[in-house]
Amino acid sequence: MSFSQSKNEIEADFEMQTYFKNYSEFNLDSLKKKKFKAVKEIESLRTDFEFERVLDGGIKESIYNIVINFVDEHSFKDKEYKVHIFKKNNSIFGLINYDAHRKKKNQYFEEEKLDDYLQFHNIFYQTNFNTTDFVSQVLENLIYSYYCGYGATITKVPEYNNLKFNKKKNRKTFTNWLKSFNPELQTYGLDALLYLEKNKGIQVTELEKKLIANIKNRNSVLNTCSGCEMGIYEKVFE
Repeated sequence: MSFSQSKNEIEADFEMQTYFKNYSEFNLDSLKKKKFKAVKEIESLRTDFEFERVLDGGIKESIYNIVINFVDEHSFKDKEYKVHIFKKNNSIFGLINYDAHRKKKNQYFEEEKLDDYLQFHNIFYQTNFNTTDFVSQVLENLIYSYYCGYGATITKVPEYNNLKFNKKKNRKTFTNWLKSFNPELQTYGLDALLYLEKNKGIQVTELEKKLIANIKNRNSVLNTCSGCEMGIYEKVFE
């Protein structure tokens, strides 16, 4: 399979990136009606809002799937973007878009507000993350579930990413998950540390206790599944 981009695809992507750069004006309904030149159509049936969730520091993240059509070699081709919008006080201050087929990402932010968010996270979680870390963790596209996929079975000892929650040697990794920007990964870290505490007698640190309480109280909407049913967006804490 060739991954080279045609001139028409490059031009269509350029038009979309020009639109995304003006992130403060992002609106799905108006985007579907917007006229472009190289982009022949925003494919309405596959372009949609997925979900919104609360992050730390008063930030909200909204996730969209956007599919465009363009003409290439006398036929219509499509191009798909996963778009993450970030708001504070109902004002959009940034956007990340990702083309999974091309493995290409672009981000546009009001730098001062993004820096404030990174600083808040690094102080609260005792991390040293930068913009690159933030973008890569946001785009991990994880699913939080222990029972997912065709023929899925629930294991006696929970695990994620081939790391069993009853192994003390994994404790540092679990704590790192807890400190991620990604709410799904944070929740796996929370589960793993509490499992070790309950079943292996480890002592959860004061910092870990604080982070666990924050994640539970924040109760962000997560991307979950149940068996073969995918795309379930829900809060997991009471």
